Amino acid sequence: MLKSLTDPVTLAGPTDRWLQLVAAVEHLSAADTLADIIEVVRRTARAISSADGITFVLRDGEQCHYVEEDAVGPLWKGRKFPLTACISGWCMLNGKVAVIPDIYVDERIPHEAYRPTFVKSLVMTPVGGAAPFAAIGAYWGVCREFGESELALLEALARSTAAAVTAVRARDTLRESEARLQLALTAGRLGAWEADFDRETLVASPLIKETLGYAPDGPLTLAQVIEAIHHADGPRLRAAFEAASETGDEIMIEFRVHRPDGEMRWVELGGRALSAGARQMVGVCLDITDRKQAKGRIEAMQSELAHIARLNELGQMSSAFAHELNQPLSAATNYLAGARRLLNGDAPAIERAVDAITKAEAQFARAGDIIRRIRGFIGKGEPTHGAENITHLISEAAEIARVNPRHWDVELRIAATRDLPEVDVDRVQIQQVLLNLMRNAFEAMEDSPRKQVSVSARRAGAAIEVRVADTGPGLSRQVQEKLFQPFVTTKADGMGVGLSICRKIVEGHGGKMWVEATPGGGATFCFTLPTHVPADPA
Repeated sequence: MLKSLTDPVTLAGPTDRWLQLVAAVEHLSAADTLADIIEVVRRTARAISSADGITFVLRDGEQCHYVEEDAVGPLWKGRKFPLTACISGWCMLNGKVAVIPDIYVDERIPHEAYRPTFVKSLVMTPVGGAAPFAAIGAYWGVCREFGESELALLEALARSTAAAVTAVRARDTLRESEARLQLALTAGRLGAWEADFDRETLVASPLIKETLGYAPDGPLTLAQVIEAIHHADGPRLRAAFEAASETGDEIMIEFRVHRPDGEMRWVELGGRALSAGARQMVGVCLDITDRKQAKGRIEAMQSELAHIARLNELGQMSSAFAHELNQPLSAATNYLAGARRLLNGDAPAIERAVDAITKAEAQFARAGDIIRRIRGFIGKGEPTHGAENITHLISEAAEIARVNPRHWDVELRIAATRDLPEVDVDRVQIQQVLLNLMRNAFEAMEDSPRKQVSVSARRAGAAIEVRVADTGPGLSRQVQEKLFQPFVTTKADGMGVGLSICRKIVEGHGGKMWVEATPGGGATFCFTLPTHVPADPA
């Protein structure tokens, strides 16, 4: 609250009145509320004007509200009148001072309202410049004329009052904005922070302190925050802050922190420098540990679903794999049987037996390659990204896709050179995508007179674009729009999860997946994968 003013004394000298006004201006500049301002005006207006009474009137919509008074007799405190029915309303509507030496000869005065009072003359001064929102009334019990100095004092008080009210309203607006901001931060579980890296100071909200494992109402230093940052994230975070400090750009970065109790938390921090080149920054911080854990659980479930899908693919191709394995194993068996006969004969043909054994070994090696491909495809482990040759991945997936005799009549064309840039992928997951798209293409053409699948790969900016096109019946626009949604399928016995998983895998690699119509008939499934960027040796 504003400090109380001493009771005013009506001063006779003009200089003393101006000094009283100066003191009032000082108090107005320190006012914290509208009530403080009104109190200053109430105590000051009579002293500087030698009036018998004063009123402070606020505009309330289309009415004048006489909120305060200080007079030798009662006036209208607490009452409201239409703007058009009183002199204070006239002043606020017209933005002019009303100087009335005799109220009973002025048509703007509602005489009946003044008859019960002591008032015979008055000066009403609007407050608020071009759009007045208040007025200060000064009243005398005698008819009189007014000098320029008297009017100047009242007008100066009105201007100072307007400035004080504007300042109080601005502070109130700021407080309301801060309160709304704090409400939004609290609702969003966001913590606010401000750091000065030159002075090594930090101002942090209670939520940030709580996230880092400290008491919400306790101290938290910049050094404690820096010490809590995970050592592997420190350089990346430091580089982001330095870049933002130089450019003034915003930053948004995720990193890990260690709490004093040993628990690790993930936080997302956003902020910006106060200006380019400044080492003072402000921003917000969000605890995203639960989000990270939920994302990890989702990724684990997606990985499990992808593994199940691969097992399902294998189950559907099991008879074809058995047939493919039977060929080299049968051949190896025949070669070994022949070698035994050659060695057990009356004249052992050692050279021919060795040749037969060598051929048997080759067949066993062929069977081993088939088994390794199967094991690699159905393997269940953590996704491992690395640099891979997309042409090699396409060729391996094509070998698995072609094992089913039902599809041996399909012409498979591969247009991908081995000099394409490597892609940064998990080989098993991308082979799963390729195999799924190829088998879908094979199955889509079972009733087509022309059966041709074209698999191509080409460079597309910083990515490799892979396209799997068939000459089947194609897909309607309605089906294309929903095709990548879970449980949407065009197969009578399909589950509708294959393409959904494929798109998730591709997007998880930072790529995109879509479908187009093949010129001349059919469907073309396309996806992109980012090219591998070698690590900086420095």
